[in-house]
This record gives sequence, C-alpha cells and structure tokens, in this order.
Amino acid sequence: MLPDLPIHQVADALCSTWRDHNRLVLIAPTGSGKSTQVCQMLLAAGIVPADKLIVVLQPRRVAARSLARRVAIEHGSVLGETVGYKIRFEEALGAHTRIVFVTEGILLRWIQTDPALDNIGAILFDEFHERNLLGDLALGLCKRLQKLRHGLVLMVMSATLDAGPITSYLDDCPLLECAGRAFPVSMHYEEWDDDAPLSERAALKVHHLLTTTATGDILVFVPGAFEIEQTIREIRRLGSGSVASRTTMLLPMHGELSAREQDRVFDTADASRRVIVATNVAETSITIPAIRFVVDGGTARIARYDPTHGTNELRLELISRASADQRAGRAGRVMAGECHRLWSERTHGSRPARNVPEVQRGDLAEAILLVHALGVANAESFDWLDAPSVTRITEADRLLARLGAQIMVKPGFFEITSIGRDMLDYPVHPRHARMLIEGKRLGCGNEVALFVALISGRDLLARLDRNDKVGLRNRSKFSTDPRTDYILLKNAFAHAQECGFDSHVCYASGVNPGVAREVERTNNQLARFVPLADTKPVTPYDINESISRCHLVGNPDHLAVRISSGSDEFELADGRHAELRDDSALRAQRAKSTVIVASEIRTIETRSGGTLTLLGACSMVNPSWLRELQLIDYLERNEYVYDRLNKRVVAGRVM
Repeated sequence: MLPDLPIHQVADALCSTWRDHNRLVLIAPTGSGKSTQVCQMLLAAGIVPADKLIVVLQPRRVAARSLARRVAIEHGSVLGETVGYKIRFEEALGAHTRIVFVTEGILLRWIQTDPALDNIGAILFDEFHERNLLGDLALGLCKRLQKLRHGLVLMVMSATLDAGPITSYLDDCPLLECAGRAFPVSMHYEEWDDDAPLSERAALKVHHLLTTTATGDILVFVPGAFEIEQTIREIRRLGSGSVASRTTMLLPMHGELSAREQDRVFDTADASRRVIVATNVAETSITIPAIRFVVDGGTARIARYDPTHGTNELRLELISRASADQRAGRAGRVMAGECHRLWSERTHGSRPARNVPEVQRGDLAEAILLVHALGVANAESFDWLDAPSVTRITEADRLLARLGAQIMVKPGFFEITSIGRDMLDYPVHPRHARMLIEGKRLGCGNEVALFVALISGRDLLARLDRNDKVGLRNRSKFSTDPRTDYILLKNAFAHAQECGFDSHVCYASGVNPGVAREVERTNNQLARFVPLADTKPVTPYDINESISRCHLVGNPDHLAVRISSGSDEFELADGRHAELRDDSALRAQRAKSTVIVASEIRTIETRSGGTLTLLGACSMVNPSWLRELQLIDYLERNEYVYDRLNKRVVAGRVM
C-alpha cells in the first residue's frame, strides 16, 4: 500500500463499518486513493471469505485494466494472480485471483449465468456519479440479491456523487467521507468569438503552454477519437520546426486504442514532455502521472436514446459542472496545476450541475431484457434507483416482443423466450443480437456481423443530397447491388481497408476513415460470436436475400411500404410518409420494391420550414417473409374512400 494517501485516514472507520454493515457509501475526492486502496484494505481486513472475490466495478475498460495493473504492482504480485481484470473480449484472471476489476456489463453477464453470485463476497461500485444504466441496473440487482445473501458487501464510491439519494436507496446505509489532499488548481476561462473548430482552439492553447512554460505535462479533453486525431495534427502544425515540438511527445487516449497504446500514457520513463489528448476516459479513476495543465474542451459524446435508429446514439453535448470539476482535478493530483476551460466563466453556471442518469436518457431494451430474464416479469416493479418513464419501458417491452425475445403473459408482464436468452449472449443491442442469431441460422453469420458493425455506429459515408452530382457519381462506384445498402456500405469499407484508412483517399471518396477503423474493430470482435466458416444450410435465398431477411428480423418496426409505383415515397407503420435518402442504392430504377426495411429513420427540417423523414441503410423485403414471420400486420393500414353510389365515406384495411 501507499501509506501517504488520504484514504488511509478512514481505514479504521471503513473496517469497523464493514464488520457491522453490508452496505456503505464512500465520498472521497479525486487523488485520494479510493480506486486502488479500498479493495486492498478489504482484502487485508479479512472481511471477505478467502474463497470469494472482491469485485471492483468500473464504468470504462481502460480504467479497469490500468487500475488492475496498478493494484497488482502495489500488492507485489503478477497481474492475473491475486489481482486481475475482465473486460469485453479480454481478461487476466487466475485460479487464485481475489481482487478483480470488471466493467458493468461483465458483472451483469455473471449475474445471468449465476444469479446468486456465489463466488463473490464484495462488490465496489467505483465512479458511480457517472450513473450509467448498467451500473444502476447492477446495483438494483445486487441490492435484491442481498436479501438472499446477507454476507454480500456492497459499496458505492465517488468523488462528486450526491450521496443523499444513494444512502436513502440503500436503506439509509452508513456514509463515510474522506478529506482530500489535492494540490491547488488555478482556473482560467477562454471566451472565443469565432467559430474555430475545437481542435484548433485546443491546439492553440497547448501551443501557448508549450512555448511559455518549461515543465509539466498537459492533458487535453476533446469528445472523440476523430477530434483527438485532428487536435494532434494541429498541434504538430503549429509547432513545426520549434524546439518544443522536437522535445514533446503527443499521445492519444481513448477507449478504442489497444491495451499497449492506452498504457503509454502511464509510462513516464521517457524524459520528453508529454501532451495527452483524451476523451472522457481520462476524467476519472487512476492518476495519470506528471499532469500539471488541463485544457478542457467542455464537451463529450453522451449516449441518448435515438428514435431514428431505435437504439442509443452518441450525441455531442456540454459536460456538467461536476464533470468539469473532475477534469480540473486531474491537474492537481501530484503538483499545483492549471485548468484552462475553453468556454467563458459567464456561461459556466448555465451548464447542468450533474450528469443525467442514463436510465432517463438511454435505450432500455438491453436492460429490460435482462430484468425479465432474471425473473422480474414487470419491469416497472423493479427497484430502480431512478425509475425510467412508463412510456420508455413500454417501448422497450414492445420492441423485445417484436424481436421474439419475450412474450406477454398479461398486460405489462413478460416471460423471456429461448431466442431472448440467446440474444443475451451477444454484447450488442438486442436488434443486432437478433440479426446475428438469424444470420447463424441462415449460414451468413460473418456477413451479418459486418452489417451490424456497419450500422451500429457513426455514419461511414458522408451524407449527400441529389444536387451533389459529383458526390453521387463517386458514391455509385460502391453501389453494385440495388437491393440493399449493405453492399454499398460493405464496398465503401473495403475501399477504406485497401487504402490503409488513408485520410486523403478516404475523404476524397466520401468515407470517414475514423469510422471505418471503428467498423473493423467491431467486426473483429463480433466475429468471435459467429463461425469462422459459415455452414450453408439449404435455404431458398441467395446471400444478399439472406442478409436482407436478417435485417428485417432485427428491425421489424422499421418496415416501409412504397406508396405508388415509380415513387421514392413510402409509408411507415405509424402512418408517417418518408423518402429514401438521396444516396441510397435502392433509388436505382430496377430496385422499385414494394416493401423495404430501414435501419435509420431520420426526420429533418426542410428549407421551406417543413419536415422530411428520410430512410437510410435500407434493404428490399420479400412480402412472403412477412407472413412467415407474422409481420403482416405492420403493412396493413386504414384507407378511406368515398362511396359514390351510397354517398358516404367507407373505411377498409388494405396492404
């Protein structure tokens, strides 16, 4: 252990509380040592039986891995022995592991396979102020489990958490607070009058710090991997030829980097001054050494439910004041520092005070499916820390029933099906899990895995309209099958791979190279869940038809019917009229299908002040599939006509 960390001031209080209570909330500031030391205190105190694990829950994979490595070093053991970790597609565990750092999704998967969590003695919810949906769900499930296993220890930890609601939720459990020992951080606000991109503003500030100060590493916060790349490129341009640029190491930090690339930010063996450009993965948990300056762009990509896709979408938003304080604190962990906020002090107070819980803004389908799988038939009755709206629960239940994941036994009460249990085995949204299951059944699992990777993230292709003749002509080289946009996206991705994701080549073709890299990583991960060589069962479909059928199975509520022959206007199941996107492959004359399915349904404002609903990532649908899959009701609609003979309006159901 590190005896000079502030958390050790409350070590005795922690141990005595653990002996008398199985629930505890700890508020300790950044840099106090709670993420690395509390689990070791719990192990040393002998509170947890020797045959049980101490699980430390982390909201991010990079934190789980790096914290496990740090604790293993402090404990004097090899990573994977006494101390280990498990994250998506990666783990370091052994038969004698006692402390394990995991992400929230991993714990929920353990609960699926072992609802009693018999091999776990304590669960520490670290950085709980982030209020992730899976973290909230895990806390509710573990609270319920404690009624059966009183010896299970639960502990919620944070630096900026509003403790009152949590202690109340945990039946007025004890609250401990640890005084911090942070170094002073001076705050500076920068008001920008122009519309310069964030990457340029951040780079200008970094360049100023590098040329006016002699020592101290710089941590820069921007919202995503693309902005990281742009910021690093701009810093290099501004410092070209200078002494500072030759002695400065520029390091990216985000969740999609390899473990080796992520770990570089913790290595200070090189004497070079470092500039670390990061997403909010660097906002919490383990200390990044030698940081003296923070440059904060003030934004992050936040997951919110997007009715366009029927899944979560990462939206660029202003961070809360609590998150801004977390970021500023990174500059005061090991020395006095400075935080430079790239917004005005005047507007700072208008930012939200705290993060909005994801349960109130995110997609609920995966969480509701797990709740039903664990025997809670009515999701409204689940003991939520912050209950989602009844409307959102109903939407999730309706979608899961359409996917065949559950059946309604009575209004509001559901039982999970065998398909639903299979869907839980896939670490993707239930829509995409259903597509992968159908893909394996039809013998095209690898192709469907790529399709899921192409449609589950940001747009691979730049959006074009019908007036961009050059762009549409360039785009047409990717569109080799007018029955599905999958082939369009697949060919564009292959183009990015062939040029090595070269930015100039990709952008010239309308392909986003950063997104293409994300697609490759996601596809490689999903390939672990489908056969390397697909079996080819006898089906009446060719490969593209099979993929389109999988597309339909995962998006049954995104069906659209062409209103008239020769038109690109469609009617959706909810009665809205929509059009194909101008760059859709299905606009080709020979693709005038009656029925299509879309992954994206987006409503935009027109120049005339009206709205237009556009369909993207579409596939043709054979109407015979609808009867087979019992989806025919989606295409039936009321039609009203005037009966001239009887002089009245009559209604009928038509398809």
